Amino acid sequence: MTTCTGLSPELARSWWLLSATSDNTGRMVGTRADVAVIDLEDGVAPQRKAFARTVARGILEQGPAWIRINDVRSPYWRDDVEAIGDLSQLAGVMIAKVDSATDVELVSAALPVSVPLVAFIETAVALEAAREIADHSRVCRLALGSGDLRMDLGAEPGSAILDYARSRLVVASRAAGLPGPIDGPSIGNDDGIVQRETASARSLGMTGRLCLDPAHAALINTVLSPTVDDIAAARATIAQLGSDGANATKGSDIPRLRRAHRTIDLASRFDLI
Repeated sequence: MTTCTGLSPELARSWWLLSATSDNTGRMVGTRADVAVIDLEDGVAPQRKAFARTVARGILEQGPAWIRINDVRSPYWRDDVEAIGDLSQLAGVMIAKVDSATDVELVSAALPVSVPLVAFIETAVALEAAREIADHSRVCRLALGSGDLRMDLGAEPGSAILDYARSRLVVASRAAGLPGPIDGPSIGNDDGIVQRETASARSLGMTGRLCLDPAHAALINTVLSPTVDDIAAARATIAQLGSDGANATKGSDIPRLRRAHRTIDLASRFDLI
């Protein structure tokens, strides 16, 4: 079983989050999502946690997968890592409700050093500690737990404060040398909403999104990838300025050139050119 398109977690755009107890686990093969994440946290009722771990272990025995574990203040997380930590097919772990680098360190110490970690930022405390969390050597990306953060802040859906949170994570990720963070999912099945919200997240510097429906993965991948026009404009900029910037004449030319090279590099990595 393979659970992603082959992209590294640093480049992955769509992250399909599905409960370990969902019937959809049988649809993981062939999904268009860059990463499929088996959820042991909010997607699983407390009385089904043990069963969910058994399911997750069975999936990992068939092939690579990412797992989202419960937060370190819960009574479940140690059982989560004990259930999955010894399996070589564990592709990575998403840690729910990370409030500090100490939370990451607890999980890190319980897992093989080869397992990458994504830290969910879901509270005001976590948002204030985002740079410290991003700086942890095992964290490969930050993710926004938008629903829980909104509840913690008492904010309404669509509140501007969530864009503030996204911006904070973008800055913290960049300062720590990480890729752009992973945004929370859209609620509902409206493709137009998914497209608009993903485009908005991209405009802020986020480079990944969670989805709850695998049908949205292809749309997220498209919005978070360079377009045909982006690629054409990048090639024109490189041709105009020279690959090494030899023809640059204005202060804005070199930043434009760097952006163009970045666009071409991403297009190549995403098999668009």
